[in-house]
Amino acid sequence: MDKPRLQMTVTGMLGLVACVAVNLWLFRLGPLLGILGLNVTKHVVIAYLCHVVGVDKQKPKPGAIASTPPN
Repeated sequence: MDKPRLQMTVTGMLGLVACVAVNLWLFRLGPLLGILGLNVTKHVVIAYLCHVVGVDKQKPKPGAIASTPPN
């Protein structure tokens, strides 16, 4: 069975909690720092989602032998 594509792992959950904590701390220092923190967090989350979904995966060339047999 294939695992779900967007399954939340413990590492992912810790990263999410760390991003929220850092953003809250930055908003306490000032609104500009908070907005910059949110911008960085947004880019990190989008990069992670692109990695999980496989946006940049190489597609096999036509006629190439597949590494795993089809099910």
